[in-house]
Amino acid sequence: MKRLLRAFLCLPIASLPLLSGCWDRLDPENMAFIMAVGVDPGPSNDFIYTFAVAMPKSSNAAAGGDTSGGSDKIVDVFSQEASNLTAALMTSQSYVARRLTLIHSKVFVLGESLARKGIMPVMGEVVRNDEFRRTVNVITTKGRADTFIHSIKPRMEKDINLWFELELDPHNIGAVTPHHSRFHDFIVDMEQPGTGATTILSAARSDIEKGKARIPDGSSENRDTAQPMTEDEYAGEPHRSGETPIDFFGSAVYRGQRMAGFLTAYETVMLNMLRGEFEKTTLEFRDPSEKKLTMSIIMSAQKKPDIRIERRGDEVQVFFKVRMEGDLIGSFSELDYTLPRNQVMLEASVEEQLRERASKMLDKTMHQWSTDCFHIGNRVRRTFPTLKEWYAYKWRDHIKDAKYRLDIRFQMRRHGDQVGPAVEGDKMN
Repeated sequence: MKRLLRAFLCLPIASLPLLSGCWDRLDPENMAFIMAVGVDPGPSNDFIYTFAVAMPKSSNAAAGGDTSGGSDKIVDVFSQEASNLTAALMTSQSYVARRLTLIHSKVFVLGESLARKGIMPVMGEVVRNDEFRRTVNVITTKGRADTFIHSIKPRMEKDINLWFELELDPHNIGAVTPHHSRFHDFIVDMEQPGTGATTILSAARSDIEKGKARIPDGSSENRDTAQPMTEDEYAGEPHRSGETPIDFFGSAVYRGQRMAGFLTAYETVMLNMLRGEFEKTTLEFRDPSEKKLTMSIIMSAQKKPDIRIERRGDEVQVFFKVRMEGDLIGSFSELDYTLPRNQVMLEASVEEQLRERASKMLDKTMHQWSTDCFHIGNRVRRTFPTLKEWYAYKWRDHIKDAKYRLDIRFQMRRHGDQVGPAVEGDKMN
């Protein structure tokens, strides 16, 4: 009898886990998913947080009904002044019906003025937020972050979540933005002595949004003018018209918590190449047979670069060994680069141009800004017996005096579907 009584008493207790439901959870239809967060300096020693919330689909559209007459907006944008992100979300909840959440955020945007002033007060609070994912992309925008957020108006893609994923995918955009610019990478680099954290560089294009962007025609074409190199520009500078009024082009480099400066798209390609994070990218080079002309090569890395260091006392020397390959796909030259002697000349010219550009980028980041964007400090640290001696060395103070050597080799793999240069039929021999 006692055993039967105990069994009856244990049965309700054992069934409690089975009875637990979703009473403490929110239905996704009652949530407002914040896709982008922008931060600018506020007027009272605080900050202005700007949020882009994905527009919910109407119940009629979700059921497969008619969606005509609805708004074309894919995000709702609003700003809130507050001392921190949590306070901004709490205050915003007073006028937003749905529950605001950061669990699906894609980008965290830092305004230029905030980046130059110092971002540690913002990042130190955001990193503690349990909803904020460390896979969020960090972006530094020219001008204000709220202007960037208001410019999120994709023309082709109506799914804002998919638009962010495709737009910032390194496999789509190539090596013109830093490969590792996620929140986790950014925080880890900021916490390392001397390391230069990098973010994607962006710019809002008011000229494109207002329909005022124009590309000059060729009526006054000067045949002696050298063809421009598109990758030698920063975000906001490429000559274009139409589509989303936002550029993702180049990178921003930080010295500690403050931004040191911008890198062009080409400098960012060199950054990714030396870091071992190079994605297949189409690059322009000067034609060795005629310097005013450019040629396009699909570049890829044969293998990850080899980086080693030598330290003698306080002096550090860094050796970069890089191996690249490519396919020639665009050339205005009448020179036949399929011939062995011309191919050797082309490979030598590409190697020289890569060394020159990589050297300028290293001088800019290491010698001018005193930032280590290549985790050289991790290798230097191994040469010290204790962490105490490493911290006392002050790697940041020695970066500008570090020497480097570049060993870059390039090999042409293919010449595209066209064998030889394009020649008019009347000029063929």
